[in-house]
Amino acid sequence: MKKKKSMIVLAIFVAVLVLGVGYAAVSNVNLDITGTAATETRDLKVAFNGVTSTNVGTTGATVTAESTNNTLHATIEVTDLANIGDTVTATYTIKNEEADIDADVSLDTISNTKSDYFQVTTSVDSTPARITAGGTNTVTVTVELVAIPVAAADSTTNITVDLLAEPVQP
Repeated sequence: MKKKKSMIVLAIFVAVLVLGVGYAAVSNVNLDITGTAATETRDLKVAFNGVTSTNVGTTGATVTAESTNNTLHATIEVTDLANIGDTVTATYTIKNEEADIDADVSLDTISNTKSDYFQVTTSVDSTPARITAGGTNTVTVTVELVAIPVAAADSTTNITVDLLAEPVQP
């Protein structure tokens, strides 16, 4: 009887062992989840937000500055600079309308209809100007007379400034 009891206990033990191994083998299943994730693509919202000031100094020149709101394109027209070295400036405000992305703004292009007579520089010629999310910054455009025009038609220049805004990666 003792031997029969031992055999029954051994059989139960083996059965439990086989069930445990079998359950482990069945429950070790790889779970694959498939799906699709998408993000919205949009343009970085950094743009000119108006002209804050123009300065002709003591010259008799006139300067007309405009910016196209919601773009990075601005214009300046200068007339009647008289002496070599005379300068005028226009200061523009740039706004970063993003709530959570900083932007680096740098000079993209300058066009100058009379580059033989007028030199144009901006405050973002060499280094990017960082604008924090929701913040503003200024860009100053300076126009200097570098040669005296002979013809009256050459005494006025039209300048456009285009800036480039790039998101700052966190």
